[in-house]
Amino acid sequence: MRQALSDCRRSASVYRLRRAGGRDGEDGEVSGRGGRIPAFSGRRADVTDIEGLWARLERSDPEGRLSPLGMRRVEIREDALELLPECVSELLGSGRPEARVLLVTDSTRIMRAGEDLKERVWRTLSGIYAGAEWVVVGTGHSRLHADEEAIGEVGAAVAGAGGVLADCVVVVGSGTVTDICKVAISRTGGDAPLVVVQTAASVDGFSDDVSVILKNGVKRTVPSRWPEVLLADLTTIVEAPREMTAAGYGDAISMYTAPADWRLASVLGLDASYHPAPVEMLLEGGPDVIGAAEGLGRLDPDAMEKLVRLLALRGIASGVSGSTAILSGAEHVVSHMLDLHAGQTKTPPGIHGAQVGVASVAVAAVWQTLLEGLDPATVDVEGCFPEAEEMEPVVRDAFIGLDPTGVVGSECWSDYRQKLSRWHANRGRFEAFLESWPDYREELGRLVAQPEDLALSLTLVGAPARFGELSPLVSPDTVRWALLNCHFMRNRLNVVDLLYFLGWWDSGFVERLLRRVDGHSRAAVENRDGSTP
Repeated sequence: MRQALSDCRRSASVYRLRRAGGRDGEDGEVSGRGGRIPAFSGRRADVTDIEGLWARLERSDPEGRLSPLGMRRVEIREDALELLPECVSELLGSGRPEARVLLVTDSTRIMRAGEDLKERVWRTLSGIYAGAEWVVVGTGHSRLHADEEAIGEVGAAVAGAGGVLADCVVVVGSGTVTDICKVAISRTGGDAPLVVVQTAASVDGFSDDVSVILKNGVKRTVPSRWPEVLLADLTTIVEAPREMTAAGYGDAISMYTAPADWRLASVLGLDASYHPAPVEMLLEGGPDVIGAAEGLGRLDPDAMEKLVRLLALRGIASGVSGSTAILSGAEHVVSHMLDLHAGQTKTPPGIHGAQVGVASVAVAAVWQTLLEGLDPATVDVEGCFPEAEEMEPVVRDAFIGLDPTGVVGSECWSDYRQKLSRWHANRGRFEAFLESWPDYREELGRLVAQPEDLALSLTLVGAPARFGELSPLVSPDTVRWALLNCHFMRNRLNVVDLLYFLGWWDSGFVERLLRRVDGHSRAAVENRDGSTP
């Protein structure tokens, strides 16, 4: 086995985290500030044991702050598809051959063991339920988006032409069509149970209770609903395009940057939703996937199952947290900025997870810079609190080149000004943060991986590790724009916001950051190619 992977696995097993929130765990060693691969040393959570998972979370949540887990069943196995009739029957109750079961898919053909998967699902459902219907959403479009048109199309199908709501909805396909279904069902006001058939290890949105939709050209996360059942059919998933698996891995490693952003926002008084239990549960599964990076590069079934399990756990962790902040920090905002640019310029969009993976390397480097370079004695606190009158034109100007109408700028300013207002209201928290910086540096550093380790793991998987490797190719100017202005897009505070308020985040910083990311990527390739026994 390659030494690079051995090193990656060793760092995953040796460097332990104490419990989130800075409290010592019952066991496990700590690497010191900025451990290489963060991990908790507790027993791995079994995402297919829903009752056990929730019981564990309840024990860690005596104040009852976590949101209820609304899923009933998660199956991750080679033959998960075979369980579809049983699952639908359990949700509907037996003896209902007349039930209106709605199958929702997009138009992408998906094969399973040489057979058209969606056709097979349709034959199964229509052979059991006389009221079965099949809706293919987004036909006539080159790429499906979770926009109002698509949501309305599925919503109309769920409601039914005669106002007879669907008794059950089965969605087969991508994270996008799954998000569309979750929103559409929640908007109908009905209680039709939802069964998700996952066909690729591409995103974590199959197992959460929110959806990412397009609003005024900007990606926004909105509440939707849990699926009752998730069937992750490994036979289908292993056959999915390689870039989908690489994207899923890229999405997954945001767990090594996003929780730190979430904790930072909590410490600074801008996010009261932070809870250590979901973070601990999530990071327990991280080393398994980091260690499986090389296997994922070979599309090894065992490695694939580990990734699918982690992605499902990520979705559940987000849902019970009541916030996507546990999974989505600055790295996701950078990806959303790239998507925004593609949408406004009518250029082909990139793959979400691939963008997130590269951005995670960059954000880990940003965190590294903060952890190593912040000296509270040099901070001009007064200068860290710009007024809204100063910031509004800055935010609007960041987007005017993309959208001369100003609609996108207005959408982003409406979110940013809320964040800015909360930042001003919590000035005392920031001052206390600076006074206790050594303690917070230790705690936050334990939640962040080293950027070179993330770059290496992405390279072993076969995923992009720097922005220049993304496909479709993203121009260097677009990357610079996305990084430089990413903190203006969202109302949640992350590490880039802090660096901006400190006066660090400017075009020069971004240039140096990009050089670091490129250096980590090149070193990862050399490590991979030069370490074969």
